[in-house]
Amino acid sequence: MPTLSKRWKSRLMVALTLGILATALWVLHKSLAGLRWQVVLDHLLTLPLPHVLIAIGFAATSYGMLTLYDFLAVRFVGGQLRWRQVAPISFTAYAFGHNLGLSVLSGGALRLRGYGRLGLSGVQVAGIVALCAIAFGMGCNVLLSLALLLEPTLAAQVLRIAPDTARLLGVANVALLGLWLWMSCGRQKPLRLGGHDFPTPSYRFSARQIVVAVLDLAASSAAFYWLLPADAPLGYAAFVGCYVLAMAAGIASNVPGGLGVFESVLLLTMPGVAKVEIVGAALAFRVVYYLLPFTLALLLVAARELPALLGRRRSSQGNANG
Repeated sequence: MPTLSKRWKSRLMVALTLGILATALWVLHKSLAGLRWQVVLDHLLTLPLPHVLIAIGFAATSYGMLTLYDFLAVRFVGGQLRWRQVAPISFTAYAFGHNLGLSVLSGGALRLRGYGRLGLSGVQVAGIVALCAIAFGMGCNVLLSLALLLEPTLAAQVLRIAPDTARLLGVANVALLGLWLWMSCGRQKPLRLGGHDFPTPSYRFSARQIVVAVLDLAASSAAFYWLLPADAPLGYAAFVGCYVLAMAAGIASNVPGGLGVFESVLLLTMPGVAKVEIVGAALAFRVVYYLLPFTLALLLVAARELPALLGRRRSSQGNANG
């Protein structure tokens, strides 16, 4: 009976992974069909080639940082995997999650499949997903706080509030982060999840999470910033705050790729930049940061899953013939 249960679980995971793969292909088709390629092309032609290559480099750096979210989390929950084992799973999970929406489910299913093969339990994978989400939240908090405190006048214009209110929000954000660190890292008892005890995060571990998250968001925002016109009346420090707000809103919406939500927030928070320029840069950014990694992730998942599926089919046919 346990063997039967294990077999059905394996088949369920294969079906779930293939279902996500099929959905991903559908989303990719819809995304490509919805893109106004002439707008993207016209905008890209106005950009120097080095700017486009720099944007691609920053996008790659961001995904590299995302793999470190998982690597830190894997070690925290007791996994002894190497980075080269974690990186492909993390990359595909984030590429799918960014494009499909509901990243906890789509990315979580791919993590469960990938890390399960490497010996991690479902509870450990749940811990990894939670820790990655916490790291992203702390990174957003830090960058928003810096934007509010270092650029209060510009932040006030973007958010349509008084500069003093912007500073107050920055201080409140810092206090909120400090309270979270005090509550989580100051615990004496271990965290209990699904009958398993996990050590309480240390300040050193949380600091590493924050550094990785800040570098990730700084790199992805830089990728977008290099796709804006060179004469855009907005400095990078002010733009980071707009970008983080737009990215967080897109993820919270659970709309695949944050499509429409991400762009809407940018249009609202960047009044000094022409709408055509924002939309053109956003479309170009979707190609660089969403569609290129998504296409690569599709190829990686297909290369990993299809041979296994074909092998099972041949084995079942052989057993039937025998």
